[in-house]
Amino acid sequence: MNKFNSKCFSGSSLAITLAIAGAIALGGCQALQTCCRQGAGDEVFSEALLNPVESEDLVPLRGRCFEMGSNYILSGQLPQPDFQFAKDRGVKTIINVRMDREMGGLGFEMKPHADSIRMAFVHFPVGPETFDDAQADSFIELLTDAEKPVLLNGSNGNRIWGLWSLYLGARWGIPVDRTKEVAKANGIKKLVIEEFVRDYLERKKSGEKS
Repeated sequence: MNKFNSKCFSGSSLAITLAIAGAIALGGCQALQTCCRQGAGDEVFSEALLNPVESEDLVPLRGRCFEMGSNYILSGQLPQPDFQFAKDRGVKTIINVRMDREMGGLGFEMKPHADSIRMAFVHFPVGPETFDDAQADSFIELLTDAEKPVLLNGSNGNRIWGLWSLYLGARWGIPVDRTKEVAKANGIKKLVIEEFVRDYLERKKSGEKS
């Protein structure tokens, strides 16, 4: 995996507040200033965001790990050593979307471990049956504003790719079918929350027209 170029974020949602609070706890005001520069929302769409490159260095316990351009990594659950490995290669933020009940059996606590290596960590649990508009809005803002490069960490990748289709559709109008085609071509069996994403994007699109 190539070393990534860092990119910083600004944000004011509750989810972002949690990440900022973590930054303050780890590094004080200087850390806050570092992670809250302007411009994250101005990112331009790149075809690299739909051109997965499988990581040769990060190997998840389940699923696969893909670099999506220079700012995003989509991965199944990573083993403990890979968090330090990712940090050493430039990753700034880890967002984990697994539910609390899924976190047992890893052999380590993710947030304390991330804190111990002074790495920004946000736990944003996504339950396919309970995911709603408010969570979708928060996730889009969180991923938009997170300090880049960011690693999205899930279980086997199906949920991550569902969220990726949400993010691409909401930010740049990329059709769900296009993201789904790319996902399937790279071994992803399904996009978890696909039906929700389609409905959410359609409603947002209709709302913009009205």
